[in-house]
Amino acid sequence: MKHTLESGLQLHYEYKEAKQAHENTRTLVLIHGMGFDLTSWDRIVPYMEDEFHLLRYDFRGHGQSGTDSIDPSKLAWIYVEHLDSLLRRLGIEQFDIISHGAGCIIGLYYTKVYPAKVRSNVMLSLPLFNSSSTAGKYADYRKNLVKHQSMSALAGHVVPNATLFQPGTPEINRLFAAFARVSFDSYIELLDFFAGAHDEIMEMFKKHTGPLLLLTGERDPMYPPYLSGLIASANPNCRFMTVYNASNMLFYDQPEETYKQIRMFFDTETSNRAPLDPYLLELHSDFIGMVNVEAQLDDTSVPAAPVAPVARLKVTLLKSFQVFLDDTQVLGGWGRRSAKELLIYLLLHPGAARDQLCEDLWKDMENTKARSQLRVCLNHLKQLLNNEETRLLYSDNQQISLMAPVDCDLLTLLENTRLAVKETDPARKDSLIQDVFQQVDDELFRNLDQDWNLNLRTRLEIDLVALAHYEADVLAKLGKYTRAIACLKYVILFNPEEYDAYERIAVLYELNQQKQEARTWRSKLAMLQPAPEKPGARL
Repeated sequence: MKHTLESGLQLHYEYKEAKQAHENTRTLVLIHGMGFDLTSWDRIVPYMEDEFHLLRYDFRGHGQSGTDSIDPSKLAWIYVEHLDSLLRRLGIEQFDIISHGAGCIIGLYYTKVYPAKVRSNVMLSLPLFNSSSTAGKYADYRKNLVKHQSMSALAGHVVPNATLFQPGTPEINRLFAAFARVSFDSYIELLDFFAGAHDEIMEMFKKHTGPLLLLTGERDPMYPPYLSGLIASANPNCRFMTVYNASNMLFYDQPEETYKQIRMFFDTETSNRAPLDPYLLELHSDFIGMVNVEAQLDDTSVPAAPVAPVARLKVTLLKSFQVFLDDTQVLGGWGRRSAKELLIYLLLHPGAARDQLCEDLWKDMENTKARSQLRVCLNHLKQLLNNEETRLLYSDNQQISLMAPVDCDLLTLLENTRLAVKETDPARKDSLIQDVFQQVDDELFRNLDQDWNLNLRTRLEIDLVALAHYEADVLAKLGKYTRAIACLKYVILFNPEEYDAYERIAVLYELNQQKQEARTWRSKLAMLQPAPEKPGARL
């Protein structure tokens, strides 16, 4: 169905009444995330359609809805009025909002303007950080992926991180198709707006007084549970729950479990909770202060203690070990008290449990001594990072966390490798593989030489060897023998005993009219292969 607004813009929507409707049947308004469309709800709708009226729509610039020129300063209110116009057309006066990603932000703005119409808000993977600076960095990262005003690179980042479905499946192909329909200008407008309005959006979330549920996916790499839980604590009325074995689109990965959590929330949203004892509130105050919440403790306001980092952390690990706070290098002190090892661990485990960290870094040490060692190392690392000023690290009795994304060449390599392995489009896969191998050399793991990161090194080696074989096959078929040989040399770099690679290199040198090089590589192979056992050599 189409709804034409006063501006002439058309909104595409779908409205269905409940199969088992009665006088008090509730209406659910489903607002999709940025880059997706109303079809993203397809997997959870079957669980809802018996008992609820359902309205879902493509907001401006997405799906089958149109786009137009607007005043960017009024963007939030324009999206609110679009939705309200659609609701008035359908005669819907009161409803619950279920929203995903950026749709949660539209829901927050709508609730601020029309609070009497919204019974409750269910937010799936709310895209908030602890600071506008962090939000801006993430927006810039997404914008940098958009080359030549093409959405394909951006989809290649967002979609595999949004769901656990594997490349090539119908479920993930549908999400890529949704991204392909998004207006480039509308996406960038929204991205810039949400980053710029982050602090205002955070305040709306904190001050939301109606029933509120925040759900997050256990395996969401963009807004993981420990960060979403921190945001949820900013609103004492917010219920928070993790859905297991699900990524950012938890309602897509685990529709039945997501529906169960929503239904339980509806069934108990008006239940009375006993007020917390003032002493318990006081115990919670330090944690609440981390997200700058002004909590009322026994009629006394607790001073806010904002935790947002004020410096950007950059770490290089692949060529040499270097650490920068903003643009100033932190020199000296990294060889003492396991500071380097602790920082690398936190880069790979941004929210690390103390006990697991002790077990990994000091596995042969008794637990009490290991925890004491960790305290010494952590204090030293905080001094190196000037944590009193930068606030890059947070620690309590259970966990140590990096409080902002870090610019790190190793993390970039791991992410690009993951994307390259999952990519199915040949051109995009080739581009990703080239980016990966530009960062690879024979000293790749010079700063990853601890027992605890052995599994990471092994997994990365396996992926790199697989990518090198794939790229060598593609290049050889195209007659690009020199580049194919270079790829196979990466295979040997990580697995010197993969003898077939030596013979393949020799064959490619012959095809490239380099017979001397071919003989050299066959000689290497002959020296490496074990000599055949002579008959009668064993007694």
